[in-house]
Amino acid sequence: MNPRPSQLLTGSVLRCAACGALTGAPRFLCPSCRRAALAPAEVRGEGRLLSWTVIRRAPQQFRDQAPYAVCVVDLDCGARATGRLAGYEREPALGARVRCVEHVAGVPVFAEEA
Repeated sequence: MNPRPSQLLTGSVLRCAACGALTGAPRFLCPSCRRAALAPAEVRGEGRLLSWTVIRRAPQQFRDQAPYAVCVVDLDCGARATGRLAGYEREPALGARVRCVEHVAGVPVFAEEA
């Protein structure tokens, strides 16, 4: 089954054209081969929740969105991505399966898999 566009991460993960390694954005050099050959890669936004926290006192440009949760996800493809976490009120456990459900202003929003 093909994933919906909202389930894909584009721009959050980079692929090295020289060695094929995947890494989280933003970076200028590949952490594996140290070449400047990174380009945005489209990968499935599925993985395990590594860490998350609730932002209650947000920076000025995000104050109208507070409180909100940010998270770090170890993607199944091997890269790590950051984004927002939907449904954090249910306090998902670290290691829980999550997937990207939408993008808001270019930022992936992850939710715990049902």
